[in-house]
Amino acid sequence: MLKMATRFIRLVLVLVATSFFSFILFTYVLFYLREAIEPLQFISTRTLLLTLGLIQILLFIIACGWCVGKPLIYLIRWINRLSHGNYLQPEHHYRTTSKDPLHERNYRYPYALFKELFEEMSQFSEQLHNSEVERLNLEAKKQEWISSISHDLKTPLSYVEGYAHLLTAGEYDWTDEEKLSFSRQISDKTGEMKQLIQDLNSTSRWSVERFPMNRQREDIVNFLRDVVIDMANHPLAEHSQFTFTTSEGVYMMDFDSKLLGRAIQNLLLNAMIHNPSGTEIACDLGIQEDQCLIVIEDNGAGINESVLRQDRYQSGKGIAIARAFIEAHSGRMNIMRADGGGTRIEIVLTN
Repeated sequence: MLKMATRFIRLVLVLVATSFFSFILFTYVLFYLREAIEPLQFISTRTLLLTLGLIQILLFIIACGWCVGKPLIYLIRWINRLSHGNYLQPEHHYRTTSKDPLHERNYRYPYALFKELFEEMSQFSEQLHNSEVERLNLEAKKQEWISSISHDLKTPLSYVEGYAHLLTAGEYDWTDEEKLSFSRQISDKTGEMKQLIQDLNSTSRWSVERFPMNRQREDIVNFLRDVVIDMANHPLAEHSQFTFTTSEGVYMMDFDSKLLGRAIQNLLLNAMIHNPSGTEIACDLGIQEDQCLIVIEDNGAGINESVLRQDRYQSGKGIAIARAFIEAHSGRMNIMRADGGGTRIEIVLTN
């Protein structure tokens, strides 16, 4: 602010000095013209000097108003743009001293008088723009998270629906032990649905992170085996054959069991419901140095390329959800045709 005040005082002094010397110069010119032009001789000297002084004062006021008013009007227009969500910085208040667009730019007059104010406005505009971009990104991530939960709710719901149908089917005479097993499965899947709904309700408390991660060091071999067994017990899995193989007995690594479990469930569920009866679905776990390689392969009909492209770029789809959760673990997922004509999915996680 001190620099702005100093520049403005210096400008006023320059304008005053210019007006004073201009008044003296015009006075000499006027008196010279008075001797040469006869009609001017009938005007008194006091009137001529008063008229010349008023003109000088008017010009001084116009110059000061231009120096102050033009930047002020421009700032008002700038603020109005910001209020309408246009955060792009206007550029015609500065000039370049070089043809290189990246060269340092200097402010034009009269904007140069308020250089610090314009720099603060530029920073303010940039902060507003970054905040808006951050807000939109977070909103998009929230929508993606909500879509993924809505999609994943179908998995435990299908368990509940399947076992409820089995319990109420009149053509079967289930034993008490079988009914108890079905009831436990329904209870477990109901708990999963409650957890997913809780995750959905906690979306409003999100910070600016891709997904709410809760990494813990666990045995991924036992974890993956349990996921495969759970999917093999799915009511819709009676026409599919699941196998799980691994070269390791125990392998500890950091991962979020909920997110990674939902990813693997989506991939296994896709292999189960999008393939004909009798499809064999194999899950293999291997360790290469500090990387964990998970391979899910089936001998079914194979995945359609158009479906693969849609699931790659659209949220709320099974493959897209699985890919997003795996990438949240800094992993990668590749989908290709298997040698037998089915689908092969390779997942690489780094410990």
